[in-house]
This record gives sequence, C-alpha cells and structure tokens, in this order.
Amino acid sequence: MTAVVTWLLLALAAASLGLRTTSALIPGVHPVLRLLVSLVIGAALVVASLRIAERYFVYDLGLGLLVSLSPVGIYDLAKWWFHTRPRRSP
Repeated sequence: MTAVVTWLLLALAAASLGLRTTSALIPGVHPVLRLLVSLVIGAALVVASLRIAERYFVYDLGLGLLVSLSPVGIYDLAKWWFHTRPRRSP
C-alpha cells in the first residue's frame, strides 16, 4: 500500500513539473497532447532528480522533495481541466 501511494504522489509531482514546463514551451497545442507530453517530460524530470539524489546518497531527501510537490500536481491538473473545458456564454 505504501508503494502505491508513493507512486501516486510521484505521478502527481511529475504531472506538476511537466505541465509547468510545457506551459512555457508549447502553449498552443491540443490539450490532451499537451497533457501526454507533460507526463512524459515530468516523468523524465522525476527520474533524473531521483537518480541525482541517489548518486549523492540523499535519496530520502529527493523523494521527500518530490512528494511535497504532489498537492501542486492536483492543482495543476485541476487548472488544466478547467482551461480545456469549452466556454459557455452567459
């Protein structure tokens, strides 16, 4: 159960890092494509960060920093969702 929660929190951190990266790099693409690219970029950033933390023998610190980003991941996914919905006229 702990591993599942850890992976979920790391996935949310990856979504946060990826969505913030792609919002600056590729703002004008289809929202679903942007989400998929964001998840790939975010996963790469998370894996690279964890490998660097492991190389310097501070793996727990790196894991803690990335897990602390997970609430921001929820916010970024909600913001992405509301920006992709069609706008209704009053």
